[in-house]
Amino acid sequence: MAQLNEVQMRLWRKMLALIGEFRRGKLNYYEFVGALEGALDAGEFRDNTIVQRWYDAWTPLESVRAQQGSSVTAEEVAPYVSRMEICLEDILLEQGA
Repeated sequence: MAQLNEVQMRLWRKMLALIGEFRRGKLNYYEFVGALEGALDAGEFRDNTIVQRWYDAWTPLESVRAQQGSSVTAEEVAPYVSRMEICLEDILLEQGA
C-alpha cells in the first residue's frame, strides 16, 4: 500500500469529521455523501487498493442517496456510516497515523 501524503491524510481525517457532522445533524445526507466523494476526488488518491476499499464502503451510502435523496436519518444508515468510519480508521492505522 502506498503511503498517503500530508494533504491526503488531512482529507482522510476530514472524511472522518464529516461522519461526525452528519451524525450531529450538521449535514444532511445528500451533502454528506457528496462531501465524502469530493474529499476522495480532491486527494487524487492513486493507490487502487485504498480507492477500492473506500468505494466498497461508500457505494451503499451512494445507493441510498440515489434512492432517497436527503430524506435519510442517521439511524437509517447507521450500519453503512459505521462501515465507512471503520474503513477510514483502518486505513489511517495502516498509514501509521
